[in-house]
Amino acid sequence: MKQPFQPKVKQMALLTAALAALLLTMALIKECSHRPASDRHPFSSDFTPGSGDTLNVAIELNPTVYYVKGDSVSGKDYSVLQEISRRFGVPIKYYPFVPLKRAMEGLDNGTFDLVVSTVPATTEIKDDYLLTDPVYYDREVLVQRPDSTAAPISSQLDLAGDTVWITSRSKFRSRIENLSDEIGDTIYVKSSPDYSAEALFILAATGKIKYAVINEGIAEAMSEKYPDVDISTPVSFTQLQTWTVNKARPGLRDSLNTWLGEVTPAVLPFEK
Repeated sequence: MKQPFQPKVKQMALLTAALAALLLTMALIKECSHRPASDRHPFSSDFTPGSGDTLNVAIELNPTVYYVKGDSVSGKDYSVLQEISRRFGVPIKYYPFVPLKRAMEGLDNGTFDLVVSTVPATTEIKDDYLLTDPVYYDREVLVQRPDSTAAPISSQLDLAGDTVWITSRSKFRSRIENLSDEIGDTIYVKSSPDYSAEALFILAATGKIKYAVINEGIAEAMSEKYPDVDISTPVSFTQLQTWTVNKARPGLRDSLNTWLGEVTPAVLPFEK
C-alpha cells in the first residue's frame, strides 16, 4: 500500500530533531573526555559481559554517578562500587551509558547484572524490577537560565502555561499532572528517551528549552561550568537513589544490600 504523502515541513522537523540529538550526544562525549579502559566507544552496543563472578554493571555517564575526565574517574556510585570490589573481591566490568533504554533492555535480557543511574525509586519501577537499599538521597530541581528582564521563577505555581522538559523516567510527570489539576491551569511536560539529565541541563543552559527538571546532584556539578544557570528551585521532596536488579535475581539484590550496608557509610558518610 502506498504511504501517504508526508509534508516536507514535518520531514524537516524530524531531521532537525534527530540532528539535535546527535549533536548533544557528541557534546556529552567531548564534555566527559571519556575513553573506557577497553578503548571501546562508550555508547556502543558491542558489549561482551565478563564471565564467572564478574558483576556486569550498566552505569549512567554523568557527574554524579560515573564521570571520566582524562585519566581520572569519579562519581558517588562509582566510588561505592569500587570499594565493594576492593573489600569483597568482586570483579566489576562497567558499561557507561547515556540513554537509559539500552541499559534496561540489557538488564532484561541478562547482559547486565545491575543498572546504576539517577532514576529515583518509584512505584512503577518497583513493579518491574528489584531495587537495592538506598545508596544516598537526592531530589529534583528546576533548571532555568535567568532572563535579563525578569527574575527566575521560585515556585512550581509559576510554571502554569509553560513547558517543562524531564527525563523519560522522571517521577516529576505525575507531580506536574497533579499540580495542574490543583491550580486549574496546564503545565506542559515533554521528555525523550534520547535526552539524559545532563543533556537537558545543556539545552536549558543554552536557551534551546526554557525549563528542565533534573537530579540536583547533576545540576550542581554541571552548574560549575554554567554559573549563570539557576538551579535554586526544588521541585520534589527528597528521593531514594537506589540500584536496579532484574526481578529474577533476588539473591544478587540481597548480596548488594549487605555490601552497601558495610561500604556506603565509609564512602559516603554525609550523604544520608
